[in-house]
Amino acid sequence: MGRYGFSILTLGMELPTIAVLVTALVLAATRRDRLPARARVLLTSGTLVLLAAGLVALAWSLAFPHLIGADWMRDGGYRRISLISFAVTAVTALGFPVGLGLLLGAVFAGRGRADAPAGPWGAWTAPAVDAAPSATPAGAGTTPATTPGEVGTTPSATPGGVGTTPPATQWGGSDLPSPASDRD
Repeated sequence: MGRYGFSILTLGMELPTIAVLVTALVLAATRRDRLPARARVLLTSGTLVLLAAGLVALAWSLAFPHLIGADWMRDGGYRRISLISFAVTAVTALGFPVGLGLLLGAVFAGRGRADAPAGPWGAWTAPAVDAAPSATPAGAGTTPATTPGEVGTTPSATPGGVGTTPPATQWGGSDLPSPASDRD
């Protein structure tokens, strides 16, 4: 593969990551109106940290084969290379988690606080009791309707219109067993 084949291959493998990080920086800078300020700062700083750590690792990957082949290995070269390798490993070992943490912070800083549910059952509202036609004559066997959240009875929808039905449960049903089906 030769001396430069490895470098070209390494550059080709790292180029998509660098392109994604540069694109993230450009989008963070140009789409200021779409992100809150705190989320944009976290996104930009996280992307810069990841880009710096990636470029340090790429530079070391490109330089290492050339340093091994050069006369640099004489007179304490092994010690210099091991110190540089340690420094690069420390930068990447700290840079990638810190950058990723900043990006996650940007994701959660950009989200608004979840509001409390609107009613006693959240955003879902119970269907109207009079949705199905009643078998009772108008006004017979009904009690006054109660306001939401008030304990009481609802108008009767029982056959014959006698009595009242218990209040609806949380999910719109009742405490009574379901009526027998008419399928025989």
